[in-house]
Amino acid sequence: MNKLNKLPKKVSLVLSGGGARGAMHIGVLKVLEENNIKIEAISGTSMGAIIGVLYCQGISPDKILDIMTNNSFLGLFKYNWEKGGILSMKKIKSIFKKHLPHNDFNQLKIPFFCCATNLDSGEYNIFNSGDLHNSVLASASIPIVFKPIEINGKLYIDGGLFNNLPIQPLIDNGFQNIIGVHADNYKHSNKNDTRDIAEKVFANILKRNVKPNLEKCDYVIEPFLEKHYGTLDFKKMNDLHKIGYKAANELIEQIQSN
Repeated sequence: MNKLNKLPKKVSLVLSGGGARGAMHIGVLKVLEENNIKIEAISGTSMGAIIGVLYCQGISPDKILDIMTNNSFLGLFKYNWEKGGILSMKKIKSIFKKHLPHNDFNQLKIPFFCCATNLDSGEYNIFNSGDLHNSVLASASIPIVFKPIEINGKLYIDGGLFNNLPIQPLIDNGFQNIIGVHADNYKHSNKNDTRDIAEKVFANILKRNVKPNLEKCDYVIEPFLEKHYGTLDFKKMNDLHKIGYKAANELIEQIQSN
């Protein structure tokens, strides 16, 4: 990492999962646009995949933030953890049908890759073709929270279990100036209820597979969140967007000062 010594005109992004914390990705995208830096490709996991695919469709960062913070989206995550149960992704898929009507990787304006975990093989898979909607939904299917997604007769869940920062498809396809945006560097809650314990366990799993991929990035945006932001704290996405925006500006200032 830290290999860039001048502001590049073109970059590629690898965006981690993180639930609501993924709003930081939107702030990063906005800063890159403001500095006229072209994004050549995006690879993402979970919320990084959701935000990445919307941007690759040509939707502006401001519009993505609007989609992520309106009442329709926030209503998807109203959940009573005490009663248990699993949320459906049908409403999220309806958002994709509206904003990604073609359901086709090849019709995106920017090359896009997403990562999901194959429950049958116990390994991660990278998707760059086939059913776009289900590939992204699978990538974001957080265990316990959402049901697994079936693709070609196999079940998939959140890609972060085995690859929360899927940089390899960018490297394999020759994309350069890769910026890794890691949204899971945060302070844990002190609560010990079912929801927070599950989040802590999942976070520790993610950290183990992120570090080696961060080291492959040309540059990293990884702000530490001293205040606790939970995976499903979607009402705080505006604050998280600002944190990502600030961190991206600091990166560009650092590069320009070299």
